Amino acid sequence: MTNRLTADALLALLPAFYGERDTGPLRALLDVLARQGALLDADLDRLYDNWFIETCDDWVVPYVGDLLGVRALYPVGAAFSPRALVANTLRLRRRKGTALVLEELAADATGWRARVSECFERVSTTQHVNHPRPHALRTPDLRRARAMERTGGPFGAELHTADVRALPAGRYNLPNVALFLWRLQSCTVQRGDAAPATTQAGFYTFDPLGRDQPLFNRPRTETDIEHLAEPINVPEPLSWRDLHQELEARRQALTDGDAPPQGWFADGGPGPVLQVWVDGQPVPAEHLVICDLAPIPGVSPEDWRRPDPTLLVKSRNPGRPDRVFPGPGGLLVGLDPRRGRIALPAGVTAQQVQVRYAYGFPGDIGAGPYDRNAAQTVAPGAPPTSQETFDVQLRVPSAGTPTLVAALAAVQAGQRVRIVVDHDGTEPATPDLDLPDTHLAIEAGPLRRPVFQGDWRLRGNASTRLTLDGLLLDGRLRLDGALRAVSLRHCTLVPARGGLRHAGTAPELELSLYRCICGPVRSASALASVGMDGCLIDAQDVAAAAVDVDDSALRVAASTLFGRVAAGRLDATNTLFGAPVAINRRQEGCVRYCHVPAPSVTPRRYRCQPDLAVQDLGAAAARRAAARVAPAFTSTDFASPAYGQLARGCAPEIREGADNGAEIGAWNPLLQAQREANLRLALDEYLRFGLEAGLIPVN
Repeated sequence: MTNRLTADALLALLPAFYGERDTGPLRALLDVLARQGALLDADLDRLYDNWFIETCDDWVVPYVGDLLGVRALYPVGAAFSPRALVANTLRLRRRKGTALVLEELAADATGWRARVSECFERVSTTQHVNHPRPHALRTPDLRRARAMERTGGPFGAELHTADVRALPAGRYNLPNVALFLWRLQSCTVQRGDAAPATTQAGFYTFDPLGRDQPLFNRPRTETDIEHLAEPINVPEPLSWRDLHQELEARRQALTDGDAPPQGWFADGGPGPVLQVWVDGQPVPAEHLVICDLAPIPGVSPEDWRRPDPTLLVKSRNPGRPDRVFPGPGGLLVGLDPRRGRIALPAGVTAQQVQVRYAYGFPGDIGAGPYDRNAAQTVAPGAPPTSQETFDVQLRVPSAGTPTLVAALAAVQAGQRVRIVVDHDGTEPATPDLDLPDTHLAIEAGPLRRPVFQGDWRLRGNASTRLTLDGLLLDGRLRLDGALRAVSLRHCTLVPARGGLRHAGTAPELELSLYRCICGPVRSASALASVGMDGCLIDAQDVAAAAVDVDDSALRVAASTLFGRVAAGRLDATNTLFGAPVAINRRQEGCVRYCHVPAPSVTPRRYRCQPDLAVQDLGAAAARRAAARVAPAFTSTDFASPAYGQLARGCAPEIREGADNGAEIGAWNPLLQAQREANLRLALDEYLRFGLEAGLIPVN
């Protein structure tokens, strides 16, 4: 806030002859008074803002909520703010007992998108002759493919026989209400490069690494409480039937001279759910064709189906001619949203295919198009890159540095250089850098996720520093010899490509990873320190080494490590070790609130699993208890949207075993247990008498 009180303003309030005679002391005094007055003025403004829930500080939110009688909530830190719950309390109370209120309550209390399903409406009953319900058919219509696709889910309309089991096992019963929650988030890539696929020309994947990934919806915000969430409002994988129906309706409307439907491919608002550019030219939505791009069985080398060169749409309005898509100079593009694949018509080739799409992921870890400042990207003891002073600032792309390779070529040893990469594209880069006495910082621009293909190598001396922020590296990062500090923040080093390795000796090197996804981290000699905070380290094999840093001091917090760990000294908190741990100096350090599988050699442990579960048990019972509390994951596949996410059936000792009451592992900062507890606490006030609510995670 700009200070409104200054020394000049105070001097103007005094008689003019004081200003004429003053040689400096008076102005210096007034300057001191003005600074203190400005602080008081700012404090008064802040106190005024704290009267309103929309503008108050976060610490004031519980106090404002207490004035409205909002029940005490579990603290959730930076995961999400209960501000919306307090702000909407009055209007929610006016509508309490309705499905609309329960849905908004779930979104406000958890920060997740939600959908309410009144299960009693989906129980098959004998209909009264005076109260017929033509839509409530006991036998579903098998010809309605879109409705059949939604069977058993939050948007299903089929009926079920009564299930008397308690929620969530028994869902369809008269007193039951299901609250479906979408725990995955949707991350939008603005304009990335599609990766060529197979050996045939004209085939691509949306994912720049060539992986098959389902495309996710970019949720449209609901603007009215009088509206239950629809598929277009939640971050779930795109339905190929929904997209196909809208594209067909769009082509028909354009042929008939009508306005096209405004749904998944709406022209306004957030724009279409996905978009394709071929050689720089945007492909109109009506030229997109939904296809099944699975490999054709028995064909080698791998081949996919291709869209037809043209589509003929017959007009349904008299007097209007039929229309052929595409028009002159255009082409049809086949899309498979379930696999994230693209196919061009036969004989069509392209130099570059770019895409705008969304993918699903549990949270803000690794490289991604999210706000890294909001995710608290500052690693312990290290200032954010944007607050440091640099001699040279470069931007990619720009006139002099169109690529990162060109920018790195302009870096000279002995400088402090910051390079900002402001694109979502893919660039081959295999830099071999020798930068003594240099601090090199490479970071992605806001909401960007640049991809670099190739191995990187860095050499220097005891004064060399490297900072990487927000980069996706499809290759190995190799560090050679003496270096001072290497810091990775919100980066992804593809696990299957080799991760991070150090060779030579570097007794002063401080290596830190903050909210990164990385392959194995290895060092042939002892380093000064190795720190990991909120990371997923994946060796791709539990028998392989995820972290092997010789005799270094290792500090791990809120991380998940798939593979063995070996170090000299260990301090670990809220961490899931997926394989045995071997530490040389057991008399130093501490392991607390972690899962450490047997047989592991660690420093002293405090409230770790399975130690707590097996204490005071016999050998056989201890084995069963250890197996019960072993972590279970939704997926350990790097290509999966639920990568590293704990399964719903995972033991409560793991899901709620961290020192803050949240889950152990990399997704601890999401505080999912606290979010669900807040919702259950709030449901008591808003749920209609006689009903029971169950929380059902969709993904």
